[in-house]
Amino acid sequence: MVTAKSIHHMTLVVNDVEKTRDFFTRIMGLPEIKKPDETMSIVWFGVEANELHCMVRPDYVEDGRSEMSLNGRDRGFEGRHIALTVSDTLDEVANVFEAEGIPYHRGTAGLPQIFCEDPSGNFVEINTGWFQAPL
Repeated sequence: MVTAKSIHHMTLVVNDVEKTRDFFTRIMGLPEIKKPDETMSIVWFGVEANELHCMVRPDYVEDGRSEMSLNGRDRGFEGRHIALTVSDTLDEVANVFEAEGIPYHRGTAGLPQIFCEDPSGNFVEINTGWFQAPL
């Protein structure tokens, strides 16, 4: 058995690098990090020891928004998503999203959370964290 010691990175497929860069740097506060090949249509972000890679695929040219919605009835946000723990309150996050015109939904999984979509339609969870005891 292979024993993983950490998650190195996650990759999201996006359709617009510049909109993605703006969302994750200006709105979400993620610092952009150097990528190995500057000619690639990809942007990388780093948060402590973790990385988020966002890359354009040639066959992914349309708006990637999911048919699952952010409204509480469909609960589509409970599927695929990345989660970012923030030091802000959820009210502060909501204020930023409202000022930017970004639709969002507050989650109800017990963990204080808000869900939104990035410009390519990938679900993003923003939470304030919780203590998790080891199994």
